[in-house]
Amino acid sequence: MFITRAGIRLAYEEAGAGMPVLLLHGFPFSRQMWRLQAPLARTVRLITCDLRGFGESEGTPSSMDEFAEDVHAVVTHLGLSAFVLGGFSMGGYVLFRYLARHADRVQALLLLDTRADADSPEGRQRRYDAIARIESEGPAGYLDDFVKLVLSPKTLQSRPDLIRDLRAQMAKVRPATLTGALRAMAERPDSTPLLSGIRLPTLIVVGEDDKATPPDNARRMHAAIAGSRFVLIPEAGHVSNLEQPEPFNAALVSFLHALP
Repeated sequence: MFITRAGIRLAYEEAGAGMPVLLLHGFPFSRQMWRLQAPLARTVRLITCDLRGFGESEGTPSSMDEFAEDVHAVVTHLGLSAFVLGGFSMGGYVLFRYLARHADRVQALLLLDTRADADSPEGRQRRYDAIARIESEGPAGYLDDFVKLVLSPKTLQSRPDLIRDLRAQMAKVRPATLTGALRAMAERPDSTPLLSGIRLPTLIVVGEDDKATPPDNARRMHAAIAGSRFVLIPEAGHVSNLEQPEPFNAALVSFLHALP
């Protein structure tokens, strides 16, 4: 399904009924990264969307705030007055910008292998270096390295099927989308000041071997958000929802069932 915002066509899909749960994918994926979370639709109304430039959505990324307004267009189109918002990695960065702009509609939060703080100067430079590499060499070498970053050592040794699948997903992304999103992430604001003001039920999930957004980042968010729930997924790296879908889904189901 599609909506149009400012001339840009944005893709989304939904399944199930009940409490609306909107999940935002990470970089450099699309809503297809949530396919192993399909069982959630047995008990909730599961909504996933492609951020601009990714998957079936048109356009080129420019900022986390632009992404957030695209998400709000989907929320408005679907008539969601109260919903659970979840964000994985870059999707979490979008979640925080959405929360800064449209918190009145959000009922609960799922912070999934993500972090609130902005990039360090070194981290920002790494993203700019990646942009330069993609522009000079093409994306293949960068993505070969990136897939190794997001998987745990155990997964890299034992799951060639998942490695191939993730790499195939990444190969579908246009170079302009990759570089636009990298720049948008490098220049995103620090969302840490939002944390102490969050009064929503919040679940924080992270893979124990996550190198991109390490567990220490997740623990700091947990300490800053009063009443939040923290779940560490064993034997999982950054893409914990794909590496260990059963415990990941169980954590979400337990949290969602406890909501009023």
